[in-house]
Amino acid sequence: MTAPKFDVIGIGCSCVDHIAVVKSLPRRDTKTPMLQYAAAAGGQSSTAAAALSRLGLKCACAGLVGDDPEGAFLKSCLREEGVDDAMVLVEPGARTPVALILVEEAAGTRTITYLDSLRGRLRAERFDFDLLLSTRCLLIDPYATSLGAALAPRARKKGIVTIYDAEHAVDDFEKMLSAADYVIGSEQVVETLGEKNVEAALRKLFSYRPRAAVITLGDKGCVSLGPGGFLRRPAFRVRAVDTTAAGDAFHAGFAYGVLAGWELSRALDFASAMGALVCRGLGGRSALPTLAETMELAERG
Repeated sequence: MTAPKFDVIGIGCSCVDHIAVVKSLPRRDTKTPMLQYAAAAGGQSSTAAAALSRLGLKCACAGLVGDDPEGAFLKSCLREEGVDDAMVLVEPGARTPVALILVEEAAGTRTITYLDSLRGRLRAERFDFDLLLSTRCLLIDPYATSLGAALAPRARKKGIVTIYDAEHAVDDFEKMLSAADYVIGSEQVVETLGEKNVEAALRKLFSYRPRAAVITLGDKGCVSLGPGGFLRRPAFRVRAVDTTAAGDAFHAGFAYGVLAGWELSRALDFASAMGALVCRGLGGRSALPTLAETMELAERG
């Protein structure tokens, strides 16, 4: 049997984040000064792949960018992180997605508005499935749900782990829930699923028969449901500068733990440590932690 080319392939969104730090969110019809500004590479699966590359895994991304300077910037950022960008396709005549992120200085919390300029173009027929399946793990974000739903059943037959970011309902959402080995959602998924609380939402996610379902709760930690029942893990405390990529880093840390063969509680602690540590800097990748940093914090759990 041929060895996989990659440890992890992240499939989904790449975008440019325009990040402005402000004292507080501006009131309607007013102006407020920026305390800091940065333009940085973003996107759920691509940031997770960058995080895993820093941990020493061999990673690639698959997705779309426009044929503009922003697209070239995103591909170059992946290469600088050691992430293979050959499957990040360039869409002729299209604009690369962008996000405007307002970070409140005191809390480090962020409010995001975004332009999804490539919606609906991440189609399965555009990708070489054999190459996408040359990996040990697939990270599927919401922008790649339909592609992931087509790919995941084949991945399962090959023993490839599939982790799905169930951020919000999109086309083929339920197909992807049924096909994923692990499902991770933020607290927003409670409303997405039409449930009243986290425990009910986890039961609903687990009814699709993943190995485990996880809901992240920000500074309240995370809760999972697996064959052993409910498991709650606390958040790690750091001085938060910007929480933009906390979820992306959590997914990366969880994937690392799964591939390492750890029990669920240890994988969750490692993921939580990564999610906390990335909040130390402005932008989704400036403070991505090393393996040693993450291990040190996770072992306090």
